[in-house]
Amino acid sequence: MGQSSFRTERRTQLPSGPSPLVSIQSFTFTSEASGFEGYQALYSGGTDVSATDAPFAARVEAHRFGRMNVYERVLSGVEHRRNQARVRRDGFEHFTIQYLRSGIFHGGPLGDERLLSPGDIILFDLTRPQRTRLDTASFVTVSLPRDLVEAAAPQASRFHGQVLPEAVSGLLGDLMGSLARRAAVTTPEASASTARALCELLSGTLGQMEPGDETTSAILADLRRRRAEAFIEARLHDPSLDVNMVARGSALSRSALYRLFEPTGGVAHHIGTRRLERLSAALRNPAEMRSISTLTFDHGFSSESHCSRAFRSAFGLPPGRYRAEMCHPRAGERGGPLEAECGGSLLDAWSRALS
Repeated sequence: MGQSSFRTERRTQLPSGPSPLVSIQSFTFTSEASGFEGYQALYSGGTDVSATDAPFAARVEAHRFGRMNVYERVLSGVEHRRNQARVRRDGFEHFTIQYLRSGIFHGGPLGDERLLSPGDIILFDLTRPQRTRLDTASFVTVSLPRDLVEAAAPQASRFHGQVLPEAVSGLLGDLMGSLARRAAVTTPEASASTARALCELLSGTLGQMEPGDETTSAILADLRRRRAEAFIEARLHDPSLDVNMVARGSALSRSALYRLFEPTGGVAHHIGTRRLERLSAALRNPAEMRSISTLTFDHGFSSESHCSRAFRSAFGLPPGRYRAEMCHPRAGERGGPLEAECGGSLLDAWSRALS
């Protein structure tokens, strides 16, 4: 059997103005020989990949344009899964929009996946769990940074996992398809304006969605929860933060607060999880020079022993070892060329560059 094809190339193009050179990176992956294991390794930095009963095949054409990643993929016999533990561990914050050209694509929030029709688009917020299951599916994925998406569509995260039918998302799908076809000849300057255009079209698409009564109630609940989450975020460093303080600060009753956070383990669980996520982000930051002890108390933990136990339970390692073993992509300025400091996954590095 022949070798599986994995070709990477870095194309540097000269802008017409006086700005510095900008690198566009591309690679192609096919699984004709090494099969499923090679594909698993490719995506090891962002999702749990498992095989289905269907025969496996994969082809990925990937391009990185500054703060936008574009993937044209044909996949069969594969499932991608990001549960809550995986979401916490990866720390990704960007959005993806996936446009189905043909084939079978089940996708959505974990446990609530739906079957897409060709021409449909599905939106994913990478801070939330999700799953996709694919069989001879040809589709285009575009990854965009959170700040760019929310500048055009502040409500985007409310539509996590929602299928946007072709009737309302046709122009967005047309642009994604055109971008995938022209990726190899797209200039860095054009990619920046295209990313903004994608976000504007996404905003217009979401504005055409007609929420029913159930969805409206869910949106109102989401708004209340986000108000409570914003209060929590601003006071995570305070070790006295508790349910009573959150209820008072977000103008909600304790019972309403409990109902809002019950699906994710409760208010106290959310506070602890967010402290751990912030601490893990600090430990992954090569510019963060504070000691483990200082970081522990600065993130609202009452003791080092409690923090260490909770961190090990969430991430599988104590804070000190996690800091030592975590690999980081290295970049110059945002959107510049990437190198992996510790080897690591190329796709993982590209995704982290969107933060």
